[in-house]
Amino acid sequence: MKPWILAIFLLFNLTLAQPFRVTDATGREVEVRSAERIVSVGGSISEILDKFGLTERIVGRDSGSYIPAALLRKPDVGLFFRLNAEALLAQRPTLVLAVSEAGPPPVLAQLRQAGVSVVLVPDEPTPEGVKKKIRTIGAAVGQPARAEELVRALERDLLVLRSKTQVRRGEPLRVLYIYPRDPRNTFVCGEEASGAGLIALAGAQNAVRTVQGAGALRGCVNLTAEAVVAARPDAIVVPFFPDQPFSFENILRLPGVAETPAGRNRRIVAMDVTYISGYGYTAGRAALELHQALYEKTGPVRINHPSFNP
Repeated sequence: MKPWILAIFLLFNLTLAQPFRVTDATGREVEVRSAERIVSVGGSISEILDKFGLTERIVGRDSGSYIPAALLRKPDVGLFFRLNAEALLAQRPTLVLAVSEAGPPPVLAQLRQAGVSVVLVPDEPTPEGVKKKIRTIGAAVGQPARAEELVRALERDLLVLRSKTQVRRGEPLRVLYIYPRDPRNTFVCGEEASGAGLIALAGAQNAVRTVQGAGALRGCVNLTAEAVVAARPDAIVVPFFPDQPFSFENILRLPGVAETPAGRNRRIVAMDVTYISGYGYTAGRAALELHQALYEKTGPVRINHPSFNP
């Protein structure tokens, strides 16, 4: 082997062996001694890890991680907010990358006590928040240069989006953001709900900005048919789960929906749940596709995630 090739090989392996230090979403400084065995908790985190070329190192994933489709063959450690230490430790992880709301906290503490590096990743639903997410993951796996490449790709997508939103005239479309929780009730989400930020980024406004009252959950609440009609949405946006059946007709059957301007014109945009609410590296492209569906198309539109090919 030539000396210069040997030197590069040794330097590469030395870099992999060195621990990395990263400040997580809580301000905690975490030392990552190894990123050889990763448990990914959060669909957007798994999506980003794939773009770092690290899908093969993922030994476990949460129930919401299905992009890329190869992750579906990985062990499922449960819902991000209801993690189980035994299920996680059974995968022998060296690193757990999790969304900032992951928990419960005692489980995360147990992982740390077992010697696992736990990095809570920022999850702010804004373009700057996505950049922080990408850079935090890049620091944790020792790929800051690749992180900057992904950030620049995101910025290019956002630039294309701005070229459209800045020339649009008239009032923003009023969008009713419905979460398909129950076919008998219209479960509507306000601006604080996951996914609502992408609607604003796409140049529309939420027809129901805040939700409150009994039954409110994670920024969403059941609305009466009268309240749905009173919201006067121009369009409806609804997330769908790729592993579950979805029907535009079922959305139109929800209480009050058919009597709205959106319902009468069948202006419904169904979007992959990770694509609309994950805020991964594809957030700029997702907002652009949502803008095009709302402002440049008519009738029902389905938007799949570009990286999901089951």
